[in-house]
Amino acid sequence: MRIFWKYRLFIWRSAISDLRYRYAGSAMGVFWNVLIPLMQISIFAVVFSQIMAARLPHAGGTNAFAIYLCSGLLPWLGFSECVSRGTQSFLENATYLKKLPIPEQIFVAQNAVGATLSLGVSMSLLFMFTIGLSGEITWAWLVVPAVILLFQSFGFGLGLMLGSLNVFFRDIGQGLGIVLQMWMWLTPIVYVKEILPDLFQRLLVFNPAFPFIDSLQGIIVSGLWPARWHWGLMTLWALMSPLVGYLILRKLKPEIRDVI
Repeated sequence: MRIFWKYRLFIWRSAISDLRYRYAGSAMGVFWNVLIPLMQISIFAVVFSQIMAARLPHAGGTNAFAIYLCSGLLPWLGFSECVSRGTQSFLENATYLKKLPIPEQIFVAQNAVGATLSLGVSMSLLFMFTIGLSGEITWAWLVVPAVILLFQSFGFGLGLMLGSLNVFFRDIGQGLGIVLQMWMWLTPIVYVKEILPDLFQRLLVFNPAFPFIDSLQGIIVSGLWPARWHWGLMTLWALMSPLVGYLILRKLKPEIRDVI
């Protein structure tokens, strides 16, 4: 933690710079960071509330499923970005790693912070859309930032772990997109968990992403506070993942800068 505190300004400025110049050269520039999630939410709202008229079994209203979908898919996209960019961090910053004495984990952290800031914009827009579509905001929304930070901490740990291994096994970075796509469909994001057979519902507890997604969906759609076991699992994954990632990095660290 002392390393992250020491380089906190570098991490923050790099994350802000990434958001600012992600769409450099385009006419709208930084505004794409708002426009893209805004269009995603709008499309989901129109398609699932008006065209398909999808409904949740436990929530009334034609807009409930659109909100349900956004409350799971937007955090998942932020988590996926955190993991994917973390996996490529060392290769993308090879020049800096070879020339500057900056700890390797700092480059993973700056990508994680950038992905979290981008997700924060999306969730803020979802907050406004939820008010506009349903007019119902509960006190449970107060813990949404905590759940998001725990989810992104889990993603940071995976990025640190996979980023270290990706230096030596480049196929990890190539196959990660497939794994994340499969993982998303194994998590109740675009469907409700109630449609699964009882056995598969019981097995969801072994899906690390499930307590995060389920908590956010419960908060945003139904105003439910996360259950204690959700908090326990989220905290476990958020702490264990960076720890394992750090241990792998420490083991491979002597060779990383020579191999990239």
